[in-house]
Amino acid sequence: MCYIWNDSNVFVYLRELDGLDTVFIMVLNFGQESITDLKAVVSELPSEATIRLSTNFSNTGKVVNTKTIKTEKGEGIVLEYKTRETVHTTEAFQGKCFVAEKACYSSALNILHMHC
Repeated sequence: MCYIWNDSNVFVYLRELDGLDTVFIMVLNFGQESITDLKAVVSELPSEATIRLSTNFSNTGKVVNTKTIKTEKGEGIVLEYKTRETVHTTEAFQGKCFVAEKACYSSALNILHMHC
């Protein structure tokens, strides 16, 4: 889990796993309606991500621009994107990520393992 960003309205964190090409970003709005530019915070992000889950069900499945993530008051969204590059290994996020126990995903065997 990597802390990404927060302000007075929004808190953002990311979940990723070595070997898995899918990344999930949680955007939680505890304040007022807000537009968040995640691309400005994490330059490695793609320009678009898919909303996999939202407390506003009409948003689920939409593709959004990572420069303009709009959330309503009290809304939480889970964004998904594909990549081979992990955020937690970049220099900018050293010390901002928490790894309880190292695990990697093997797509060939479809298992998690500890010998990365």
